[in-house]
Amino acid sequence: MTGGTYQAGMLIVSLGFWDSLCAISTGGIGLDYLLESITLGVFLIAGSLEWLNRDTLLILFAVSLIGLIILSSILYAYRKQRKRQQEINKSLSEGARNLSYLNDDIHRFIGVVSHDLRSPLNSITAISELLAMDADQLPPKEIEEYAGNIHDLTMRINNLVSNMMDANKIELGEVKIKPEPISPEKTVTDVFNALKILGDKKSIKTILRIDDNLPLVVADQEALSRVLENLINNAYKFSHPDSSVTIKVEHLSAEQKVRISIGDEGPGFTEEDRKNMYNKFSKLSASPTGGEKTTGLGLYIVQKLVHRMDGRIELESEPGSGSVFSIYLKSA
Repeated sequence: MTGGTYQAGMLIVSLGFWDSLCAISTGGIGLDYLLESITLGVFLIAGSLEWLNRDTLLILFAVSLIGLIILSSILYAYRKQRKRQQEINKSLSEGARNLSYLNDDIHRFIGVVSHDLRSPLNSITAISELLAMDADQLPPKEIEEYAGNIHDLTMRINNLVSNMMDANKIELGEVKIKPEPISPEKTVTDVFNALKILGDKKSIKTILRIDDNLPLVVADQEALSRVLENLINNAYKFSHPDSSVTIKVEHLSAEQKVRISIGDEGPGFTEEDRKNMYNKFSKLSASPTGGEKTTGLGLYIVQKLVHRMDGRIELESEPGSGSVFSIYLKSA
């Protein structure tokens, strides 16, 4: 300090929570706001000014610092608000996309209801009207045949509706999985007995092979039944008459798992089919061989439920050489 003149150096105040750099000088306050900086700085530069004494310097510094804090607070609030607005815009954008997907699903569901359900319902109506009018004139064998047709059509409708409901529950997160030790032999046998008639109608031979002394598996009873219903139903649906469907239940002791496989002699899966087969409403290259209806939801539901049970699903298939779906579940 000489002759009442002060040389003021540079004072840096680090405030890591704010991304800016501010420069203030006594010759006029200037603000340099840099978005990518991490330091809030206060610069006081004084030349050889006769009027600048210590008290003036401190006052100037205090006023500058207060002004800087106020300005920084305003900028901080603005940036916070801008970030919040960006988050809101992003949320609205995602909501719009989800709404668009939901609308697409609704249109597909309407298409299924109007087309795939209308046909079997019309058939049931025609058969029931025939029975109501001519039941006393029809031989018992023909009545039995008509009753069997109604049963088959009803099962198809039930499968279509169940798949639509299951897909909707999965989308909404309403599917509750309760893994517990269950018998894979009993579950497979029960589903097989319920669906075997679909194979018999097409003269498909069903081979059931179950290992002895199977362990229990950790799975949800209802979810596993739905998985097997879809896979066995698909095997019958896409198999040609007089072909074979093979259902195996094997204990993989080395892996501590049980494998349930459903194999058919159908058209198999192309590479393009493999890319899309687990997508919702997927339409594959093959068509049902008996005029059956399909929603394109079966394999989507199968994959979701298997994964929810901490299981694994694999496909072995070559175009024109049939396919084998295998489910791997943990032993209890």
